[in-house]
Amino acid sequence: MSRESERLLDALGEIREEMLNPILDHRQPARRSKWKPWAALAAVLVLAVGLWRFLPRMGGSSSGGTGSSGSSVFMSYAGPILPLTAVEQTESITASREITLDFSPWAPVWISNKQQVEKYKEQGAAPEELEDYRQQLEEWFPEGGYEKTSTDILVKDDYLLTNTGETEQSLTLLYPFASALNQLEQLRPQLTVAGEKMETTLRWGGYSGGFQGALGENLSAEAEEGSVNLRQLNSWTQYQALLSDGSYQIQALGTGESLEGIPVTIYQFSDPWGPEAGEEIPNPTIRVTYRQPEDTTVLSYGFHGMSRDEETGEMGQSFSIPEPQESRYGKNFYMIVIGEDIQEMEVTGYATGGWDTVEQVEAGVTVERYEGDLDGILRRIFQEYLTENTPSPDMDQEMWYRQFVELLTSSGPLSSQSAQRYASGWLEDLISETRIISRVFYLETKVTIAPGQTLQVTAEMTKNASYDFACAKTENRGVCGYDLMTTLGSGFLWKDQQAVLEDRGQIEIVRQNFGFDLEQGIYTVKLNPQEEHYYLEVRRKEKR
Repeated sequence: MSRESERLLDALGEIREEMLNPILDHRQPARRSKWKPWAALAAVLVLAVGLWRFLPRMGGSSSGGTGSSGSSVFMSYAGPILPLTAVEQTESITASREITLDFSPWAPVWISNKQQVEKYKEQGAAPEELEDYRQQLEEWFPEGGYEKTSTDILVKDDYLLTNTGETEQSLTLLYPFASALNQLEQLRPQLTVAGEKMETTLRWGGYSGGFQGALGENLSAEAEEGSVNLRQLNSWTQYQALLSDGSYQIQALGTGESLEGIPVTIYQFSDPWGPEAGEEIPNPTIRVTYRQPEDTTVLSYGFHGMSRDEETGEMGQSFSIPEPQESRYGKNFYMIVIGEDIQEMEVTGYATGGWDTVEQVEAGVTVERYEGDLDGILRRIFQEYLTENTPSPDMDQEMWYRQFVELLTSSGPLSSQSAQRYASGWLEDLISETRIISRVFYLETKVTIAPGQTLQVTAEMTKNASYDFACAKTENRGVCGYDLMTTLGSGFLWKDQQAVLEDRGQIEIVRQNFGFDLEQGIYTVKLNPQEEHYYLEVRRKEKR
């Protein structure tokens, strides 16, 4: 999935800059279709009507509503702001906390059409593409540009840690935050200790959510039984259940699953050939059929069609023969067999990719069979995926790979509780989805506090909002929510906590339990550490 596609949902409520930027990170368009780089914004107009049925697959709650504490249950939940903690026992460490919620990113910024064209030019667009893009921008924004707004806020989470004991305390501090791999560059906090920026190690836990069955046309309908769709966490209570017993943190600090030394049989398919596509042969396809032993697992890469008969063990996978202008042209396709080898494999060409197609065509592919190591072949395929789907230069590729392995072994075909969502064994789906699923990350750093000493630790970060999709037309349309957990998962002895609101004249408060009062000028409030959850829900202040 391209960056533009991932952010289409955000653009339903308001025009955002990323919807105007030419596509920077994308896959080749689908067979025989053309998709211009500026077309993502136009697609929003279609999606506003047609995306309804697809929202459940993106995760989150099926509908907005009110939670048990009075806060809303949003359709897209960003997760709460979590407190600092330490790996070690901290009975002699007391902690004070002051958290500042700064709404300065809500102030509108003017983005001109000229700026957008210049950005596209810097990305290497051809002159005709630039002119096409410029004309579209002039049509959409005849005033010469648009106002970009954000619903992110800036958070400053400040702590004073005091050693009340008689001996020096060496601590491994952990600062947890909810994010996904593709949001890490934006949401990763910066830790400072006594005003000095700290070197940190980034730890991460597994997928924090679960799975659910298919939903009906109405998003408020109950999900069917099954595990074909993501069910991302949608409330603070679910984060409470995830983190309260400490097991998630322990898993995050572990070494993770290793697939080294696991023997596999590899089938590599290269140089497929066949007739040109036309009216009589609309989509020439290579079909691979085989018999799969009961205890055998087959993973594949590059295939996009499947037939399965669990009773007989007769299986099939297929792919369209790539044309020169397509991203898969000249690339390899793979099947990885774990366990007893597959039997009776046949390779046949067909006129279309439909499994009901019986018309065969003269086509073929070079097949090479060899044995290898599971980790080795997965790393090779992962690198091939990266060449076809250029990641951000700031993306930690090793972390991405290890999170992909974690998903493969915890919820994928290599898990004893494999989700139906990954039953195909198509590795590109798992690699891609690893980037977007939510999890809790931990920034780790080490400090030493002398007896009687107080140490200041500060985390500064961008925090995204929870919200309802604009097309759902709920009562929370236009409302943004921000949650705070006071003590969840933290072992410190809390002396006091307080919160500061910097509204910047941008918001009006809809619901809260902090105690802020903009009319009365109450911007700083004391928090009760015994009150585990605080929430603030706001909407943009209307212009006068």
